Parts: sequence; C-alpha cells; structure tokens
Amino acid sequence: MISTVPLALRRLPSGLGMGAFLLLATALLALPSTGHAQPTTSADSDAPETAYLVRSAEALPVALMSARTSLTRPAASDSFTAAAADVVVVGPAVEALATGSEHADALRQGLDAGVRVVACELAMEKVGVATDDLLNGVDTAPNGFHELFRLQENGYVTLQL
Repeated sequence: MISTVPLALRRLPSGLGMGAFLLLATALLALPSTGHAQPTTSADSDAPETAYLVRSAEALPVALMSARTSLTRPAASDSFTAAAADVVVVGPAVEALATGSEHADALRQGLDAGVRVVACELAMEKVGVATDDLLNGVDTAPNGFHELFRLQENGYVTLQL
C-alpha cells in the first residue's frame, strides 16, 4: 500500500507527535514571509516616547493637543509621531485637572486618545485638590518632578512648558 502522508511527515523527530508537528507547521505558516515578527501596535516602532511637564494651566491645552496629535497621526505622514505621550502637571496647574474645569474637554480628548495625564500629589495637597476632584482617568504621582525624572530614566523625550 502506498502512503499518502508526505515523506517529511512520516519521519518526524523522536518525541514529536503528529498533532504537535501540525501545530508547529501551522504556526510557521502564519509568520510573515519576511520571517520577522510584526509589531503588535500601529505605532511606529522607532517613534519616541514623550512626556510634557506642564507648570501653568494656560499651557495645558497646548500640551494635551500636541500629545494627542502625536499619538493619532498616521505613522506614514511627515508629522511627528510618538509611541507614548504623558502629560505631567505640577504646581497650581493641577487645579485645571479637576472635573468641571475649563480644560475638561481638552483633557477628555487627550485621555480618550491614549495620553497619560499625571497630577502631582504635592501640588494637589498645596492647592487643595483631592484625588476625587480629578477628572476620571487622570493618574497621580507623589512628586511630579520625580515622575518626569523616572520617565527620562526610561528613555522618554521630555519637554517643559
């Protein structure tokens, strides 16, 4: 009787069952033809991670817009594209992160686009802003300057406004 199983499948390495071999073969076929794994996100893998330090409420909308557009621009465009964008808010500017502030719409647009917004807890305490007062989605850090240093240490490109 002539076997219809290809020769390669009849001579499997010892310990490798037919099911395991077929699973391995299927996985190999699913790889891109270049043999390189594809990125799991749509962001440009060469794009930097960015952080904006905001000291005044007047600068907050500009920082949020810049951060948001750097995340939402197509990688193929000639515009700047970031892999991540954080906005760290210190000083009296933390009041602008409260629910109902005049910057709430800009904050919501930034948060919805994937911008991480961080309020300095030291500043919050000094100006009387409680964590519950912050717009939903705003993170906190014990010290905003230390948060910026941590991001720099992790390779983020930073800008102070």
